[in-house]
Amino acid sequence: MDELPLIEKYRPQTLDDIIGNKNQLHFLRKFIETGNVPNLLLNGEPGGGKTSAVLAFARTYLGDLFSTYCLELNASDERGIDVVRSKIRIFSQRMAVTQKYKIIILDESDNMTQTAQLALKRIMEQYEDSTRFFFTCNSIESIIPAIQSKCKIMFFGKIDKQDIVDRLNYICSKEKIKITEEAVDSVIELANNRVDIREMVNKLEMIKANFSEDCNIDKDKIYGICDKPSPYVVKELLVSLRNGELRDGIEMVNRLKDDGFTNNDVSLTLSTEIMKGDLDELKKHKLIFLISQHNVNFLEGNDSRLMMGNLLCEMFNVLKSDF
Repeated sequence: MDELPLIEKYRPQTLDDIIGNKNQLHFLRKFIETGNVPNLLLNGEPGGGKTSAVLAFARTYLGDLFSTYCLELNASDERGIDVVRSKIRIFSQRMAVTQKYKIIILDESDNMTQTAQLALKRIMEQYEDSTRFFFTCNSIESIIPAIQSKCKIMFFGKIDKQDIVDRLNYICSKEKIKITEEAVDSVIELANNRVDIREMVNKLEMIKANFSEDCNIDKDKIYGICDKPSPYVVKELLVSLRNGELRDGIEMVNRLKDDGFTNNDVSLTLSTEIMKGDLDELKKHKLIFLISQHNVNFLEGNDSRLMMGNLLCEMFNVLKSDF
């Protein structure tokens, strides 16, 4: 176990281990209690617990039969019709010696081709008496309506920050990582998606690899090993622009560029802090629109300081306007 990555070492094994989405977990427990198990389609942001939930459900429901009567496939790798015709159909055809349903888990099923999904829809109809299909996806629009209509759709969404903090502190305690409350908040702040616990646990993995057990981890050390600008510096940048101090804002961006951050890194953090800030909605909309326009150029490889300066000047004009 000590050699496993932290995301696998601390992957929830039961439904009680999963944090957030209490209503959805309540339904899953009821399905186990009654034995009335539907096909499931779990939709939501990456890292929100969808895969862990269906695996925990299957383990609890099947018990000792889990290894025999559960087939797990990653549909992003095995996405074509050949997989449906071979692995999935053959598994569905197997005779069961129990009254429980066999379970097929299709992780990241929104990557399956439409041809494969149409073939899968037919298999779902043929073996509905013996087999249940659990789908997880980030984009439900990529799942054909014929499959959606055969499933109980469950959305795995926002997780309370305190639940995330408690989980990260639990992992730090087990791994003997000495970390301050502010540093834990920084790990959460630096995540691209505030639902993605997997990304946050990976950052704890980086901390464990870079610091000894007797080192006290504070927020500055977190920013030192992460590949994103400090939100605190970006907040100061926005404050400078709001106070009419454009030169100070440009100097802050120059310091971030000197530290090796790209224009895209800075603009993404700017977007996050603007959305969290107390600006009126119209200014937020205009600023995010400006950043998105410039970000097209940044992503095409234009990483010059002049382009970043141009973005700051336009943001400065929006912040100082009276509309």
